[in-house]
Order: sequence, then structure tokens, then C-alpha cells
Amino acid sequence: MAIGDNFKDLPMAELIGAPLQAVCQSQVQLASASWQFMQTIAFQDDGTPRLLKFDLERPVESEAGIVVNKVSVQAPFIGLVPIPSLLIDNVTIDFQMEVTDVVSSKDTSQSEGSIDASYKSFWGLSVQIHGKVSSSRENTRSTNQTAKYQVHVGASQQPPTEGLSKLMDIMASCTAPLSVTKGS
Repeated sequence: MAIGDNFKDLPMAELIGAPLQAVCQSQVQLASASWQFMQTIAFQDDGTPRLLKFDLERPVESEAGIVVNKVSVQAPFIGLVPIPSLLIDNVTIDFQMEVTDVVSSKDTSQSEGSIDASYKSFWGLSVQIHGKVSSSRENTRSTNQTAKYQVHVGASQQPPTEGLSKLMDIMASCTAPLSVTKGS
């Protein structure tokens, strides 16, 4: 069996699709958390908007000089706080699978031979000869292959809303003196 055959029956749709579905579900949960936060912060129990109310003393420049004019400001509180608005903006799915394919072939061969000989001489002398020869050979082979599966998810805070930026600009402009001319 070839090594590639080990990967043939993998449920790739599940291995890749399941993390993507989890990311989508996470994005839905993040949006729901933002909505719940807005409902809690933006509105009171009776449904009226939560307002930040304060008075400013704004300098007004007129022909008589600079005078202080009191200004009442009511700003919706939701525009003043950062809304948790996380966005999954990067998903990388890497595949990692470890297949250890060990092919072990042991090729053993042995051979053996022996010889026996004896000799008796005329003078009564006896000689015996014994010999043995053997050889052995062994061969082993193994193969290992690896693949990987990992999921990387990155999330980042979305930038502030345009409404919040404009409200901050309006609040900053309230501290600059107004120029008033006669007849205005």
C-alpha cells in the first residue's frame, strides 16, 4: 500500500469545514455580545435612551468682550463608550496528520557447513579433523511520514464608530469661544 493511500479516506470536509463553522458561530456570538452590551448601556429599563447630561461654560466673544455663556449638553451615553465589537479577521487552517508507516523487512539468510575427517596411521597415531563454516545476513528498512493539522484564529477590535468620533469633535468644539457680532 502506498503512503498516499493513508490520506485517501480522511474526512477533509469535516477537518476543514468544522473549524470554519466554529469560526462563523463565534462571529455570531461576538455580534450577539455587542448587541446585548448596546441594549444594556444605551437604554434604561423603560426604553428611554441613557443620556449624559452636563453644563458647560462656553466663552462667547462679543463687542463687549468675552462673556461666559452656560450651555446644557445631553449626549447619548452609547456614543461615549467603546462597544465591544470584535471581528474575526483572519482564519488559517493547517492540516497536520501523523502517519507512521514502518515497513520492516527482515531478510535473514544463513548457511552452514561442516566436515569431519579422521585418520589412523600405521604407527598407531590417530588424527581427527572437524570444521564448521556459517554465515548470516539481516536487512531492516523503516519509513516515517508526517502531516499537520492546526487552526489559527485572529481577532481585532473594530475602529470606533463615526457617530462616536463626531460626538467627540462636537464636545471638543464646545470649548472654543464663539464670536458674536452685533445683530447676530
